[in-house]
Amino acid sequence: MREESGVLDAWLSATDDGVIAVDDTGTVVLHSAAASRVTGLPPDAAVARPWREVLRLEAGVADELWAVRTTGREARAAAEVICAQGNQRSAEIVCTPWRDSAGRRGILVLIHDLATLCRQRRTADGRTGYGSLIGAHPRMRELYELIDVVAPNDVPVVIEGETGVGKELVAQLLHARSARAEKPLIVVHCAGLAPGLVESELFGHVRGAFTGAVATVLGRFERANGGTIFLDEVTEIPPATQVKLLRVLQSGEFERVGDMRSRSVDARVIAASNQPLEEEVRAGRFRADLYYRLNVVRLLVPPLRERRSDIPLLARHFVEQYATAECEITPAAMALLERAPWPGNVRELENAIRSAVTLRPAGPLTPELFDLGLRAVVPVPALCEHGPSAAERRAMLVRALAEHHGSRTDAARALGVGRATFYRWWREVGLGDLPARTATVEHGDL
Repeated sequence: MREESGVLDAWLSATDDGVIAVDDTGTVVLHSAAASRVTGLPPDAAVARPWREVLRLEAGVADELWAVRTTGREARAAAEVICAQGNQRSAEIVCTPWRDSAGRRGILVLIHDLATLCRQRRTADGRTGYGSLIGAHPRMRELYELIDVVAPNDVPVVIEGETGVGKELVAQLLHARSARAEKPLIVVHCAGLAPGLVESELFGHVRGAFTGAVATVLGRFERANGGTIFLDEVTEIPPATQVKLLRVLQSGEFERVGDMRSRSVDARVIAASNQPLEEEVRAGRFRADLYYRLNVVRLLVPPLRERRSDIPLLARHFVEQYATAECEITPAAMALLERAPWPGNVRELENAIRSAVTLRPAGPLTPELFDLGLRAVVPVPALCEHGPSAAERRAMLVRALAEHHGSRTDAARALGVGRATFYRWWREVGLGDLPARTATVEHGDL
């Protein structure tokens, strides 16, 4: 009996399904830990209580399940279970009769938590998601297929897409499904690097190479040796450093800043840009020879407005991620989300959901909450063929700078970009030189 009990305990611990055993009197004699996710009761508080108090269902559903004692046939039902805390969880319930060696009988209730099932299916089914990417739109399914094809091939990749679409997630998938998966993935956010330190960050420096270089430091490429280096917003790399990056791609060789010795590195390069690199080449801001070296394979991540059918999937995922209690999005609120323009793409949607969940810790998420959430998110300009007009961009940049009292750093952060990108956008829309800073500029902007 002790061995059988041990096997049962091991099985209950291994399964994600909740299990409740009820004897012929309607009393709970077993309640697994997994069942607590649905009932809201710990096992020791559920055992010896009437099963209808533990598994709170509509009367008709409960009667149908209880009837298996006499029919001897399995019964299934999709039902809303009212938890002990008062919230509801959707579940699929399978009920079968049982009888033990002592002649006791009753019903065995298996509870499939639908929220858990959705997460499992989303992970396993490439049609609705792939790794951390979520989406069932045909363009996303095409992207998943391309990742599968490209990942094992050790070639440079360019990932293009607007800010907030998930380019870094694509890079993580390419690395995780490559032969380099056991080696490091080094992420470099090029827009966040000070222009004078980009070369040192990428290739390292030796002691005494410049003021403040008190020790020899490995660059990102050396740290990525054997693995993958992801250059996010690669267009922010200064022209002089682009030449050195081209050499690494051609020969795998480089020198640390302040050192004459050439070193070799074996790292796969994945680059990303929120603007088409070909246009950057035509505009003279990005070297053509470097573009041709990087652009062996090009992956395009579609903006959210071009795959609106994925918004419900994404919204529910973020609710599951951030809600501390069971909650749902009302149909009216979901309709609002599906109509919104989302210039900041998936990242903006995530922020809106998180804001709404914070404002309403429990209960349904209504349109009013999402109105507040959407207003709280600063739209990120998508400077591409589908982005705002030049006049709108000018107004956006001037407003951001004014609202942050002339601080370039704060204005760029509010727009979700680095300072170098902010400067470039300012020049592109014809605003000329940036105005002098005001007296309220913070030390961090100096």
